[in-house]
Amino acid sequence: MGATRQGARSAEDAVGLEDSPATRGHKKKARTRRLLLDTALEVLAERGEGFSLLDVAGRAGVSHGTVYNYFADRDELIEALVADLVEGFAAQAAIDVAEPDPAARFAAITARLLAGTAARPEAVRVALRLEAAQRAILIDGPRAYLRQDLEDGHATGRFRDPPDEAVLDVIAGALLLAARRIVDGEATPAYREGVIRRLLQTLGLPADEAATLAARAVAGEP
Repeated sequence: MGATRQGARSAEDAVGLEDSPATRGHKKKARTRRLLLDTALEVLAERGEGFSLLDVAGRAGVSHGTVYNYFADRDELIEALVADLVEGFAAQAAIDVAEPDPAARFAAITARLLAGTAARPEAVRVALRLEAAQRAILIDGPRAYLRQDLEDGHATGRFRDPPDEAVLDVIAGALLLAARRIVDGEATPAYREGVIRRLLQTLGLPADEAATLAARAVAGEP
């Protein structure tokens, strides 16, 4: 009986902790930080880097002091925004792509990256206006999977050339230009499929196989 009462009391204490002032305060801070990042994204999309924390505060409807409670200056806000954008796109790209064939994996992850661009054009537009975000999302990010997949593809004979810096730059540059076209309105699945097909052909796959893998990747098929 004593153990039962103790267990019940522990459960009650846990519920109380979940709804404690400290927890509510933490959730409120998280919501405010999210609001400031989302607002900064809007302001950057409209004005580029020529903005101030006061601009963000005014758009978000909070006091100037509130913004400074979260970010010491504009550079710190931009740094946080870049990290937030990168995390979002990373989640849409290489996560959960369990594909053993390097060519199919390359196609699937690239399709996710381009689909994420089409789904969040304003976020990518900001990235394209911020050099740090541009590199992190569209160059440094893809390189994390590009190099390994290209090495695997070359080792298994799927890709013709070894993944040197020139190959990586060609692919990253193509993705960057594709992202620009997508945010400018060329967001159709057919365009994304064409980009992936051409990249696979550049890597050495026959045209018919490149077309098949690209179509499957854009359709989300295994």
